[in-house]
Amino acid sequence: MIIFGAWRAARELRLNAEFGAVYIPRVPANNQKESSVATMTSNCFSLARTALPAILLSVTVAALAACGSTAQQRIGFIPESVKLNEVDKLTRSWRSPTLTPANYTEIVVLPTTTPAFDAYGDLNEEQLSELRSLVTSKLAEAFATKLGAADGAAPRKFVIHAAITAIKPNNPMLNIAPQTQILKRGFGFASCEIYATDGESGPVIAAFMQTVDTQRFGTSKLSATGTAARAADEWAKEFRKMIAN
Repeated sequence: MIIFGAWRAARELRLNAEFGAVYIPRVPANNQKESSVATMTSNCFSLARTALPAILLSVTVAALAACGSTAQQRIGFIPESVKLNEVDKLTRSWRSPTLTPANYTEIVVLPTTTPAFDAYGDLNEEQLSELRSLVTSKLAEAFATKLGAADGAAPRKFVIHAAITAIKPNNPMLNIAPQTQILKRGFGFASCEIYATDGESGPVIAAFMQTVDTQRFGTSKLSATGTAARAADEWAKEFRKMIAN
């Protein structure tokens, strides 16, 4: 019996080694239940230890994907007849091939609007009014210098129409700790539609729309309207650059 038991244990050890298993010596019958529980517990901890990094990675990737924003849909502020071209994931624009900036002797920036209903989170009218004024002033600054009208050119107006079409306000309380910043839980965005016409009611000669996301670095994330305020400056500069090219 002893010889048979030793042969059996050796055989199990050889088979386990061949198949990469861990050899667990047999124990007397009265300890069999305790041994099985210990083995199952050990295996569970080993499995959890192996799977945990993959689970955490999957959760993180899913969270980041859910928090990312994409370019907002057009709301119709830019006339639908204007076919915008994709510049990048968050930007679309169009410039008339006949646009000649030097033909315009005057630049007019009309007051910015917020025409989209229920698209600005919990911002109140005072905050929206400040942002509208900011977009208007940033456009006026960007176009402070004339477009290069030739001396003696006939009077002609380059008129800019702008709208803030959507805002997701930042949540500053969630943007303090590095851990929550990585997941972007408190991050927002701001979107615009801007176009220019030849005269106040003339044909559209250029159009631009863009979404600006909250950035991890910088201070704009620390206020509800910080991203929208930063976006106002970026939109004005981008639109001027597009016209000048």
